[in-house]
Amino acid sequence: MITRPRTGLLTLVFGAVVTAAIVAGVVPASGAATIASTSASGIQMLDADGGALQQPAPLSEWTGGATVENSLAQTGDVLKLNTTRTTGVTARAASDGAQATIDSGLFQLRDRVPIAFTGLRASCGTDGSTSVTFDTLTVDGKNVLNTSKLSAGYTVALPTSATWGSTRLIVGERTVDRGRAQVTALRIEAEAGWSEIWRVRLGVAVCAPAALASPALVSGVTVTAPSGAVLIPGAPHLDAEGSVSAQAVSGTAPASTASDVSVAHAADGSSAVSVGSFRQVPDTSSVGDYMWSALRVYGLRLSVDSDGSSRLTFADTGSAVFVNGIWINTGTDLYTGVDATGSPRVRVHLNERVAQSDGSVLITALRYEDLTGAYPAVSLGVVRWSPAAAGPTPTPEPTTTTAPPLPRRYAFAVDATGPSAIAPAFVAAPGETMTAHVASTGADATAVTDGFAGQIAVRGIETSSSDTAASVGVDDLVLYPGTAMEVSLRDVRLRVTAVGTTLTTGGGTVAGQTVPAGAVAAGTRFAVAGRTAVVTLNAQALDGQAQTAVALQVDDRRGLGALVRVGVVTADAPQNSSDPGSGSQPAPQPRPSDGSSPEQLTPGPIGKDDVRAVGGAAASTSTALAKTGAEVSAVPGLIIAGVLAAVGGGVLIVFTRRRRAGRG
Repeated sequence: MITRPRTGLLTLVFGAVVTAAIVAGVVPASGAATIASTSASGIQMLDADGGALQQPAPLSEWTGGATVENSLAQTGDVLKLNTTRTTGVTARAASDGAQATIDSGLFQLRDRVPIAFTGLRASCGTDGSTSVTFDTLTVDGKNVLNTSKLSAGYTVALPTSATWGSTRLIVGERTVDRGRAQVTALRIEAEAGWSEIWRVRLGVAVCAPAALASPALVSGVTVTAPSGAVLIPGAPHLDAEGSVSAQAVSGTAPASTASDVSVAHAADGSSAVSVGSFRQVPDTSSVGDYMWSALRVYGLRLSVDSDGSSRLTFADTGSAVFVNGIWINTGTDLYTGVDATGSPRVRVHLNERVAQSDGSVLITALRYEDLTGAYPAVSLGVVRWSPAAAGPTPTPEPTTTTAPPLPRRYAFAVDATGPSAIAPAFVAAPGETMTAHVASTGADATAVTDGFAGQIAVRGIETSSSDTAASVGVDDLVLYPGTAMEVSLRDVRLRVTAVGTTLTTGGGTVAGQTVPAGAVAAGTRFAVAGRTAVVTLNAQALDGQAQTAVALQVDDRRGLGALVRVGVVTADAPQNSSDPGSGSQPAPQPRPSDGSSPEQLTPGPIGKDDVRAVGGAAASTSTALAKTGAEVSAVPGLIIAGVLAAVGGGVLIVFTRRRRAGRG
């Protein structure tokens, strides 16, 4: 007979042995288990507490070697008063992807409506693509199959049960499982902790992404389906120095085509991409080009310098990008299009820069997203820039070098066309210096303005041009005061040499946005809310040797019909010409300021957003009124003549009445 103390001792020893076995055997075995690269299963069911009523079956997992495939002829009910039946269930897992299929299924949880389907198929690929299809799908005998939403997934709510609560049917669900893409054809989801059967998964495929190859250095057109499948894989593209072009680019998506696409990459690390045109028009009707789903791009060009700076330009900014049913403003870096209810449905990124983990920067000229998940994503002009691509910096020579000569350049302070027209002012020809540089707050400051309109005022001007540099300096600059387009900058300095162009400012505001003091990057753009106007700082254009640099440019030719440039250096001699707008009035010439301070300028009517500050110029009553054609000095004479006419008329009336009375 074994005594109680000895029994307790044996129990402790046995427990220790079991624990050691678990720690030494089971735990390492579990920790050493590898995650399958691809897997597929037909059906899985969980009870109210999350326990397994049906383990994933049939289950096929692939980690290497030959393709794995399993099947079941049918599955039956697992609980009374609950129907959970399927036929023809197969699961296949291979090196390139996984697939699950079910010929037919009927599911009806207790006290809920039936769900039936045929031809269920779910698949995924190691390239990131996923797919879900059905032949039929019904709830309580009613068709709920929406093929247009299968690529993104959707949810169907079943009638609520008084006993078991709410139940949902999730169709075409996409999730991530331990870094692997998972697609589930159907998920029946009841309320956890309440319904006897909480969750049913039907048709599950899981794929780990294949090892990604390094992206191309430069590529032209990339189109990706909502499922993740690549329809146009970055064509044409370059992985090394050189250039390549394609007259036409198309892929497996007939709705997406491009023409005149070229890419180039230089030894110094600079790159360029141009796209003559791109069309993605899913709607095949006669008005498909103008539907919100259409994307059309014309005359795109991306330039990336060896230092990583990038510039995006279009041949015609007014008709460059058509999306969401309109021509959008390309002066911004992001456009979000909404539907009639205000919900976002498309997004366009312009000159997008995304830092990568390896230190490189992925620069995309235009990236289009369809937020509804119905249409393919598009990337035009993709450049992978790396600091190493620029090559090592050569050791500088100890001897000083002479700056290269600058070709002939003209510099001038301001010109404008449109409602406020100004001919080029303070023009400095090569070898000349023009100065009107006095304190900007002085009462006698020489300035360039547009006269009574009060839209343009430039003060403290200095322009010069030599064989080494051309420059323009402006102490104070005010454009369109009191409006959404208002520009107010100080100490604007533009300098052009044979080496490059620099622009610095003392700070200020542009279209309500703050501009900090210091250097300004080339092509810095500001969009004006509610307008087509675009304000650009340090605008640069190069056509062969004909270079033009503009410190500040306001382009509203599609709105007010105005183009204003301040601080211009150009290869072409400026022409003094009249405003081509009306053809009847000559352009007003620059004139000296009348001593008015900037606050006394009265802005003219330039649009719906014209706002005048209380107490400002618009509220001033001391400013002289503009002449209207009547001579003010003649007013007293006119008043006297009016009084005499009134008196004479009264006398005539009295005299007439007396004559009538005498006759009577």
